[in-house]
Amino acid sequence: MQLFKWQPAKETLVAVTAGLVIIFLSVLMLPFSAASWIRIVIHDIGMVGLAGILFPLLYIQRSGRSFTEFGLTLHRWHLFMPVNLILGLFLLGIFVYWVPPEGFEFDLDTALTMLLILCTGVFEVIFFYGFLRTLFEQAFGVIPAVLLTALFYSFHHIGFQPEFLLLFFVGIMYALVYRAGSSVLLIYPFFWGVGASYNVLIQSGEVAAIMYPGIRLMYLSVFVILIPAWVWLKSRGYNSSG
Repeated sequence: MQLFKWQPAKETLVAVTAGLVIIFLSVLMLPFSAASWIRIVIHDIGMVGLAGILFPLLYIQRSGRSFTEFGLTLHRWHLFMPVNLILGLFLLGIFVYWVPPEGFEFDLDTALTMLLILCTGVFEVIFFYGFLRTLFEQAFGVIPAVLLTALFYSFHHIGFQPEFLLLFFVGIMYALVYRAGSSVLLIYPFFWGVGASYNVLIQSGEVAAIMYPGIRLMYLSVFVILIPAWVWLKSRGYNSSG
């Protein structure tokens, strides 16, 4: 593990370009209202599905590299999942203490919104903390990778939650925890889920309203399951043929 280094490569340019595409798609959302299906399609299909999940997974698969290298693995789940849960409960306690959920009502719409947030979280952990952070670390070392990942993570919210400084530090927190064990299971679903859900539903005053959570959950849940499953099956076929 090197904290700092300078070994940029072709994949570094791929990471930067992919990050800029995500930010560009977020900017495209700005002219449209939260209820606009154009805005929703840009976010759900363009950003989350195609650029955020399909592209990085296909890139890893076609490069012949292991998903484990990017932390996208179930290895050591029996160790990491309890840690993930403990971190989530700890974060929840901090939120409740500092920003009590006064007047918050849990109903069906809230439950659907939380599930939708978790679905979009698949994109964030794969793209930012798995894909970008790993490629940046291989080029620049651990610390620059964490900072660059947090920067891209923060600015990808430009179209729906312009709280850049707060989200920059949130990105640092998740990137560091992810890197500690090089595993998605250290932050998703509990640690990341608590942070995102509480921030969107209770804490943030800047985030755009989440519209049509039920309908979007139906197609996004299929999307975030089928794309990784399809790429994983392709990788199994690739490895078998190789």
